Amino acid sequence: MNKLIAVTAVVAGLAFAHGAALASTCPILIKQGREAAAKMDAKDEKVKKALAKLDEAQKLHESGKHSDSVAAAKEANAMLGVK
Repeated sequence: MNKLIAVTAVVAGLAFAHGAALASTCPILIKQGREAAAKMDAKDEKVKKALAKLDEAQKLHESGKHSDSVAAAKEANAMLGVK
């Protein structure tokens, strides 16, 4: 029984740490994308789509959906050529 409790505690801790790591990753990725877009032609359709995706990533981050936010920010950054 003690092993089960210990394993559950470890799994819960890892899940929490993973969520916290994603929560801090979102703003970094969004900032990188916005900085890259600022150096590009704002009238370019690719840049407009990427900025819209970054806006979506920001909203997802603010609503606590960090894994979705990271995915959206990475997609936007790929459109902008950010690695």
